[in-house]
Amino acid sequence: MAKDLTTSAIERQNILNNTVALPRIQNELGVKVLEFEGRYVLTKQMVADYYGVDERTIERFLAANEEELTHV
Repeated sequence: MAKDLTTSAIERQNILNNTVALPRIQNELGVKVLEFEGRYVLTKQMVADYYGVDERTIERFLAANEEELTHV
């Protein structure tokens, strides 16, 4: 059965915490990321540019999903 990332917070966390998956995703999508203190990071502007949206849109999504995104 395929894992549904749109409905499963656990599956999303599994990917976000997977040190093998993130570089592969980065490579496949052609996304440039920064490495800071041993972690991969993107600025809001980098994400906005990738999706072709305004930085304020990214800020709204970050605020709306803060609990999941800050879960360690």
